[in-house]
Amino acid sequence: MNLVDERTVYFEQESITDLVKELRDETINMVRQQIELAKTETSEKVSSLGSNAASISAGGAVLYAGFLFLLAGITFLGYVVLTTLGLSPAISLWLMPLITGIIVSLIGWSMISGSMKKIKRISILPEKTAHSIKEDQKWIRRKL
Repeated sequence: MNLVDERTVYFEQESITDLVKELRDETINMVRQQIELAKTETSEKVSSLGSNAASISAGGAVLYAGFLFLLAGITFLGYVVLTTLGLSPAISLWLMPLITGIIVSLIGWSMISGSMKKIKRISILPEKTAHSIKEDQKWIRRKL
């Protein structure tokens, strides 16, 4: 009877050892999966930030080009119109570039602010990974 008790204790210890090893292996595997999930999620977010940054740059280039072309064309047209209406050429020379600059700047600002709003909505934190880690913590607690 003593031999049976010793074997039972041995098998119980072996089972506990196997369970601890299995828990360790599953935890290591889970951590590796979490790291991969975090890498993937971060990569997606950085890609989204990059495309919006490119949009901001394009908006800035359009703002600058629009400023140059519109300023030149509208300034000349405005100068002609204002001097034809009897306004002095000196006033026409500063008034038309001011009006043109304000209009073009508003257009460029609206382009840039739209992209900035999109960037502000993007969270850099890997939210899916954080949620998955919380779930894994619950799973480990249940296993222990």
